[in-house]
Amino acid sequence: MRNHFRIKSVHLMLWLLVLFSGGIFIWNLINGPGTFTLLRFTFAQLNLHLGLRIDALSTLLALMISLLGAAIGRYAIRHLDGDPRQVYFFRHLLLIVLAVMLFVLSSNLLMLLGMWLLSSYGLHRLLLYYSGRPAAVYAARKKIIISRLGDLALLGAIILIFQSVRTFEFNEIFARIQSDTLSASVQTMLAVACFLIVAGAMAKSAQFPFHFWLPETMETPSPVSALMHAGIINAGGFLIIRLSPLLVYAPAAQMQLTLVGAFTAVYGALAMIVQNDIKKKLAYSTIGQMGMMMFACGLGAYTIALFHLFAHSFYKAHAFLSTGSLVSESRRVGFKLQPSSLFMLVTVSAIVLALIVAGGSYQSGEWSAYVTYVAVLIPGLFMAFRSDSELKYSRLVVFTSIAIVLFIALAAYSGIEYGMGKYLQTALPTDRSPDVGNVNRLLINVLAGCLFVGGFWLSRLLMRPGGGFARWLYLYFWNGGYASQMSTGFLQRIAPVSEHRWSETYMPFESRQ
Repeated sequence: MRNHFRIKSVHLMLWLLVLFSGGIFIWNLINGPGTFTLLRFTFAQLNLHLGLRIDALSTLLALMISLLGAAIGRYAIRHLDGDPRQVYFFRHLLLIVLAVMLFVLSSNLLMLLGMWLLSSYGLHRLLLYYSGRPAAVYAARKKIIISRLGDLALLGAIILIFQSVRTFEFNEIFARIQSDTLSASVQTMLAVACFLIVAGAMAKSAQFPFHFWLPETMETPSPVSALMHAGIINAGGFLIIRLSPLLVYAPAAQMQLTLVGAFTAVYGALAMIVQNDIKKKLAYSTIGQMGMMMFACGLGAYTIALFHLFAHSFYKAHAFLSTGSLVSESRRVGFKLQPSSLFMLVTVSAIVLALIVAGGSYQSGEWSAYVTYVAVLIPGLFMAFRSDSELKYSRLVVFTSIAIVLFIALAAYSGIEYGMGKYLQTALPTDRSPDVGNVNRLLINVLAGCLFVGGFWLSRLLMRPGGGFARWLYLYFWNGGYASQMSTGFLQRIAPVSEHRWSETYMPFESRQ
C-alpha cells in the first residue's frame, strides 16, 4: 500500500511537470523569450547564476520531455505491477525527467553541464535495474566509460568558451561572438571548443565509434528502453542545436559532424537490417536515426534536425512500448525487404549525387542543406518500394497507396517544418551552412552522399547474402562490428562480474511472467 502511494505520487508529479511545461510554452508564445534567475552565488571569485532560459527551443522540448515521461510512467504502472523494484524505477524516472527538463531549460553552460551529468547518473542507475545480470552490469559499465569521455569533452569546451568570452551565460556568449571582433587566438580556442562539443554530442548520442554500448542495454524493462531511446539519447542533438549560434563559426566542426552523422546513419541502418531480435533492431534504428539528426546539424539544417528529434522521440517511445504487438503484426503480414535491382542501384546513385552537386551549385549553394538532406533520403524511399509481404495484394494498389501516403506525409512534413522554422527563427541561426558555396563543403556533402549510396549498395548484399564476402558482411553487422564482444572481453579481464545463480531474486520480472 505504501509503495502504491509512492508510485501514484511520482506519477502525479510527472503530470504536474506537463502542466508546468505547457504553461511556460504558452507564456513564451505570448511574451516572447526571457531568462529567469533562480539563484545567484559567488564561487572562486566568479559570479554564477542558476536560471531558466525560456525560449522557443527550450519550451518546445520541455513539453515533449514531460509528456513522454508521464506517458512512460503511466505505461510502467501496469507493466511493472508486482515488480519488487517498481518504486526504484519511478524514483529514478522522476529524477531523469527533471534533470533532462532542466538541461534543456538551462540558461548557462554550468547548469547545462550539471544536468547533463545528473541525467547520465540516473540512466546508469536504471541500466542496473537487474543488477544480478552480468550482461546488464557490463552494458552499464560501457555506457559510463563512454559517458565520461563525453563529459570530459564538454567540460573542456566549456573551459575554452569561458576563457574566450569570460561568461557562462548563453545570452552573453551568443551576443559577444556575434558583435565583438574576435582575435585570432580567441577564434582558435572557439574552434577547438566546437570540436569538443561535437565529440561530447557524439558520445552522448551513440555516434560511431561510441555506439556499441546501446544495443546491449536491452537487459532492462521496456519502459527504461523507451525512456532512453526516446529521451536521453537525444541530449547530444540538443547540445548541438542549442550551441548552433557558436558552431556556425566553426565550419570544420560542422563538416566533421556531417561525415560522422552520415557514416553512423548508414552503419545503423545496415546493422538493423540483419538483426533478428526486435529490441536490437530498434536499438540500431536509434543509432541510425541519431546519425541522421547529426547529419542534418552538420549541414546547418537545424530546424530539420529538431523536427527529426521531436518526431523520433514519440515514434521510438511508442515502438518500445508496443514491441509485443509489433512482433505479432510482423508475423501476420510477413513483411520483408527485397534487394534492389542493379538498374535501380545505378539510377538511384546517379540521382543522389547529381542532386547534391546541383544543390551546391544553385544560387551559390543557398539551398545546399535542404537539397542534400532530401537527396540522401531517396535510397530509403526506393527500398520501401522493393518491400514484399506474404499477404497478397495488387501491386498497383500497394504502390498507389504508398505514393499517396508519401505525398501526404511530405506535405505535412513540409508544413510542420516550415512552421517550426518560423517558431524557432529567434532561437536558431539561419537554416543553411555558413560556408555555402565553399568547395570543401560541396566535397564533404558529396562524400556524405557517397556513404549513403554505398550503404544502398551494401543493403542488397545483406538482404540476400550469397557469396563469401556477403556472408562475412552479414555476420559483421549482425555482431555490431564485434566492438561489443571485444569491449566485454576487456572488462572481463580488468573487472570481472561474478555470475549469480539464477533464482527469483535475480531473474527479471518480465521473464517470470
